[in-house]
Amino acid sequence: MSWGNWILAYLFDCVHPHTTWPRRHLAGFTYVSCLDCGRELPYSLERMKIVTRNDLVADRKRIS
Repeated sequence: MSWGNWILAYLFDCVHPHTTWPRRHLAGFTYVSCLDCGRELPYSLERMKIVTRNDLVADRKRIS
């Protein structure tokens, strides 16, 4: 990560361009981790993208 990108991520927020493969949390939720900042982000396997926690809960209720 370049210094310019690091400063922007520090001042505003990380845009999470580099993430891990989706993993299942012990609570049953799927998440990905940002390799730049380390934050765990909720991930929807149905939508195949990073979502908000509310969207993730809505997907689980729809399947159940």
